Amino acid sequence: MKTLSGTILIADDDPDIRDILSETLNSLGSRVMTAASGQECLDKVDREAPELVLLDIEMPVKNGLEVLKELRQRGRDTTAIMITAYGTIERAVQAMKEGAFDFITKPFDLDHIAMVVEKALERERLRRGLERFTEEAGERYRLIGGESPQMREAIEMAKKAATSRSTVLLLGESGTGKEVFARAIHNWSERKHESFIAIN
Repeated sequence: MKTLSGTILIADDDPDIRDILSETLNSLGSRVMTAASGQECLDKVDREAPELVLLDIEMPVKNGLEVLKELRQRGRDTTAIMITAYGTIERAVQAMKEGAFDFITKPFDLDHIAMVVEKALERERLRRGLERFTEEAGERYRLIGGESPQMREAIEMAKKAATSRSTVLLLGESGTGKEVFARAIHNWSERKHESFIAIN
């Protein structure tokens, strides 16, 4: 089994379950936090932003399904694995429809838990990596509007050019942002889903 490096929050009202899962995941290299209620889980997700939440479906006051829905309403796309007893597998399937990654059943098979957690952490790392890449790429090719009338005029002209099917020629000295404008025009055009090829 690989080292499961990552921050994991275990939300379960049963202290024995919290202890068993904490011990197991700590021994595999995870940083583990616990919550004894749905509300405590929501608070810790807001404060700590764990990579993964193990969420018991049957908790008093605010159950796991309600917590999962509230996380989504708050815009939190945290990867969640539901913990369920055999009698609530239907509710676990419902949780999957709400966006849960998987569910594990009580009584636990610790090897199975480790395998599911490993897959969930891998998926979360890929998701976060893609978000970072998209953000960096967007930042790199974002046009800086500025306040100057010349820049605003150039951006408006570029937007008009993007709606046209004509060939567009951009002129300017090296380092003035011709490629940034070219990418912006491409992204604003109806051809944005096709490849952009920069030729030096």
